[in-house]
Amino acid sequence: MTDVLHLEAGSDAPIACDMSTARDTAEERLGAYGALFGRALVRRERRAGAVVFAFRAAAGTRKAVDDLARREAVCCPFLDYRVETVGDEVVWTITGDGRFGVDAILDAFHALPADLTRR
Repeated sequence: MTDVLHLEAGSDAPIACDMSTARDTAEERLGAYGALFGRALVRRERRAGAVVFAFRAAAGTRKAVDDLARREAVCCPFLDYRVETVGDEVVWTITGDGRFGVDAILDAFHALPADLTRR
């Protein structure tokens, strides 16, 4: 059995981040990234049309990554989110569809500092 969370992009979703229905604020979301990156980020890659984050599969990591992916899929439904456990890593791949503006959003994901809590 494969342990994969796949949240598909909405093909007609506008390219805009909308946190109006989010249960957290932008600052809280960045804090969640900072905490996760600070304790578990192993590497990040910027690929053509995608960003890949790999985290140590320590206790609570998969749950935290799944939670962030689900929250991102609500506010940025124009992206595709895939989380899977591969060996001792939790791998989160965020993929765009090539529309104008999507690469800038992927660049922003890739540029997230490893520890946003030190900002």
